[in-house]
Amino acid sequence: MTETAWNRLSAAALRSLAASDAVVLLPVASTEQHGPHLATGVDDFLCSEVCRRTAGKLVPRYPVVVASTVWFGLADHHVAFGGTFSISLAAYHAVLRDLCRSILQAGFRRIVLVNGHGGNIQALAAISGDLTRELAAPIATATYFMDGFRKPPASSTTSRA
Repeated sequence: MTETAWNRLSAAALRSLAASDAVVLLPVASTEQHGPHLATGVDDFLCSEVCRRTAGKLVPRYPVVVASTVWFGLADHHVAFGGTFSISLAAYHAVLRDLCRSILQAGFRRIVLVNGHGGNIQALAAISGDLTRELAAPIATATYFMDGFRKPPASSTTSRA
């Protein structure tokens, strides 16, 4: 498999991928409690793996780079349970703006924020629009687990009576 992890690629390889118009997947997650039976890094682990597997399916047809996962998010609603990191909306916006700016300064032109935490959904919807305007580049968002809640398309086959 072709390497897609930003932190495993050389600067020269990243410049080459940027020149080939690679899209950058920036996983954003959370470190929080998930009950007494799971590790606090569940969102981080799952989101990182979804991005890695997505890149593996797209490459070599489409060039993709997977940035390191942002392991903290908006999780105030979990703090009381322990084991949770949470930052303010303003800090979250600033971190994402600076990370996206760094990606763009590295020569990439397209970024997808891949969300792995329910508490980030509404903020990312607003922040991605702000970032697109602030940075003059398309910044999209996707919440991978929301696809499971969508109604599947109607089947094109007819049932036999």
